[in-house]
Amino acid sequence: MNTHDGERRHPRDAGREALIRTRLAASRAELLADSIAIREQRARQGPSLPARGLELVSTAPNVTLLAAAVIGALVVGPWKMASIVVRNGVVGWVGKSVRRRAAR
Repeated sequence: MNTHDGERRHPRDAGREALIRTRLAASRAELLADSIAIREQRARQGPSLPARGLELVSTAPNVTLLAAAVIGALVVGPWKMASIVVRNGVVGWVGKSVRRRAAR
């Protein structure tokens, strides 16, 4: 039978309950402190590796180009990919350099 607040309890049971409630409160306080410490540590560490990877890809197109070249080399073979990269990459790079110099 469940005891309600209005019913009398045995003093020994009340002592046990108080002890359990004290332990629960201490455990909750410890977990809360650990949670706050973990949040602060993560804030100091900065963004995670996937977040930094996405940032790098979005800000550095050459990294994306390199990744595409590596994946292409795995798919079509390194010699074929090397000729494609040299033909298209060098022509594009030279053309961009010439346009920059002409604009000066």
